[in-house]
Amino acid sequence: MTAKSKIKTDTVLKDFWRDNARFADLFNAALFQGKQVIHPDELEELDTDFSSILK
Repeated sequence: MTAKSKIKTDTVLKDFWRDNARFADLFNAALFQGKQVIHPDELEELDTDFSSILK
């Protein structure tokens, strides 16, 4: 896999998970047996690019 294709895949996944309802649905299903514990309107987006701080 080239660096260019890896960047594209990362961007696609970030865009996919940027949808708070999608994120909340998955984690509510996986962690709380479908109970609505995580609410999409309460989520905040954070920068997930930690590669620049890892050595």
